[in-house]
Amino acid sequence: MPRTLSFLPLRRSARRAFTLVELLVVIAIIGTLVGLLLPAVQAAREAARNMSCKNQLKQLGIALHSINEAKRGLPPAAAPASRELITLAGNGYRNYTGFTAFTFLLPYVEQNTLFDLANRTVYTPVPNAPGAGTIYSVSIPTFLCPSEASSPGGMGATTSGGAREWAVGNYAVNYNVFGNPVAATPEARMQGNARLSQTFLDGTTHTVLVAERYGTCGSSGIADDSSTNGNLWSDSNSRWRPVFCVNETSQSPSAAGYTTCATFQVSPNWIRECDSSRAQTPHVGGMNVTLADASVRGVGGDIDPATWAAVCHPCDGKTVGDW
Repeated sequence: MPRTLSFLPLRRSARRAFTLVELLVVIAIIGTLVGLLLPAVQAAREAARNMSCKNQLKQLGIALHSINEAKRGLPPAAAPASRELITLAGNGYRNYTGFTAFTFLLPYVEQNTLFDLANRTVYTPVPNAPGAGTIYSVSIPTFLCPSEASSPGGMGATTSGGAREWAVGNYAVNYNVFGNPVAATPEARMQGNARLSQTFLDGTTHTVLVAERYGTCGSSGIADDSSTNGNLWSDSNSRWRPVFCVNETSQSPSAAGYTTCATFQVSPNWIRECDSSRAQTPHVGGMNVTLADASVRGVGGDIDPATWAAVCHPCDGKTVGDW
């Protein structure tokens, strides 16, 4: 007899859903992974910003060497007041109104048009510029560190002194180098004319030219407080000058002589902990600086104050070891 094939119905496998406990475990694992990954992502971003900041400082170092060669000396730190003419510095820097060292550097950081438009005064109107619409209200990318967040859009964050109409910089020049500390008056002391070939008796690899500074700096907790100061790249008014090592909030040297440069602050809160008599760095690890040989290096926040003072003095004759 022929066999009869019998077909049994196939049993479908039941699909089991996640239990609440399993779902919570998965969520917890994902949360843990995100928690581990987020700091790494943030660290990578800060490393990229730090590298960009160092690149800006390198450009400034090259620019300073170029202007030193072209004008036979470095630019002065600043005019004695925003509307006075520079008459005490070397011939290549005379008769400019309101200029700082950074204003003089414009042609050397690909800002030739802005420099020519200024026509020797920072109060020249600039079409489509923010704020007051003048030279000083133009934000310059090379003068900004991407890690520094006190001044959004590159403009001053305080109405004090009208600083909100001025563009900030995140770098400052060393008063002991770009000033004339031995001059008789505070105005004359801001108008140095150092030469790279003559001034740095301690060596160009052990002398700081440029350091970092916050664009807006205060300790009251209130941005528009009268005590809030700034680092404005093209403002030669006393408390707004882009300079460090003066050791005074006013940024106007009250006594003659080279300063014992005050040690910088490491990532202070810009409106609650910022001391504008010192330089500041937004980087957690320490300060980025441009040296007189145009190289850039990082300086640890735990540097010995005496060592920092030594590398900020171009001719004190002190030997500096590994710093």
